[in-house]
Amino acid sequence: MYDLPYEWESFYIEMCDRAKTYIKIKYWDITEEDLLLWLSNFNTDHEKFFSAIIIYRLIYRNEQPRLSMYHHIIEVILPEILTKHHIYDVVSLEKFYDDLKRNFHNIPFRFSTVEGVDQQASKSGHEILRSFARKGSFHNNLKISVNSLHQQDPQKIKAIVLFDDIMATGEQFNTFLQKYNSVLSNFLIIYCPLTAYIDAISYIEREHPNVIVSPVEVLNAKYCFFNKSFMPKIAENIDMDELKRFYISLTRTKTHLRQDLLGKGKLSLTYIFDVSSPNNSLPILSYEDSNWKKLFPR
Repeated sequence: MYDLPYEWESFYIEMCDRAKTYIKIKYWDITEEDLLLWLSNFNTDHEKFFSAIIIYRLIYRNEQPRLSMYHHIIEVILPEILTKHHIYDVVSLEKFYDDLKRNFHNIPFRFSTVEGVDQQASKSGHEILRSFARKGSFHNNLKISVNSLHQQDPQKIKAIVLFDDIMATGEQFNTFLQKYNSVLSNFLIIYCPLTAYIDAISYIEREHPNVIVSPVEVLNAKYCFFNKSFMPKIAENIDMDELKRFYISLTRTKTHLRQDLLGKGKLSLTYIFDVSSPNNSLPILSYEDSNWKKLFPR
C-alpha cells in the first residue's frame, strides 16, 4: 500500500470541484452524474486519493481542440511535407485552401482514414473527415475510402493523407499498412495522427519507407501515469511501483478486467478524446461492467 499524504482529502475535494467545473463549462462532454457514478467506484481513502490523481493527470481533447489540431495539420504540417517531397507546391495558404475547395481536380493527393482494423474506423479520424468536408475545408471529392484506392491513378495521385486520433504502439497502424500494402505501396503515405508515441513513430518509419509520420503532438514515457514527471506536488513522495501495484489490485478486485490493465502496450496513458478513449489509456476511465461505472465513452 502506498503512503497516503496527510492533506489528501483537500486535494480530493479540489480535483472533484475541478472536474465539475470542466463539465459545467462543457470542456468535458459528460454529465455531473457520470462523474459522480465514476467517483462512487472509489471507497477507501487510498482509492479516493488515487481517483483525484487521475483527474489531475487527465489530458482531454474535445471537439474544438481536435479541430484546431487538424487545422494545424492542414495549415502547417501538410504544406511543408507536400512542398518538400515535390507533391504539391504550397505557394500560399489562401491559394492552397482555394484549390482544396474549388480546384480539386488538380490536387495530386487524397484524404482518408485508418480503417478496416478491428472492424472499425478510427472514430476521431473518420469524424474529422466528415466535419472538414461538411464545413467546406476541402471538397468532398478529395475524401476517399481506403477500399477505393485501387481506382486511383498513381500517375495523377501521388500521396494519400491519413487522418487519425492517436498512434501509441503502432501495432494497429502497422496491421493496416500490411493489409492494404498492395495499393498503399503505390503512393507516398502521409500519416497525420493528432497524437503519437515517439517509439511508434520510429517503428513505423523504419518498417515502411513510403510512410511519413507527422503528428501534431508527440508523447513519450513521461506521459505514463506511473511516471513521476507530471505528478502533482502532493504525490511527489509516493513510490510509483507501489502506486502501480495498488492500481492493479484495485482493478482486479473491483472490475472483471483481467488483461491490458495498464492499457495496450502497458503505456498507462490518461489521454481521452471526446469521441473515444484510446485503448492505451488506463481502462478504468472507459470500462464498465455490473460493478464498475465508466467516466468516458470507449
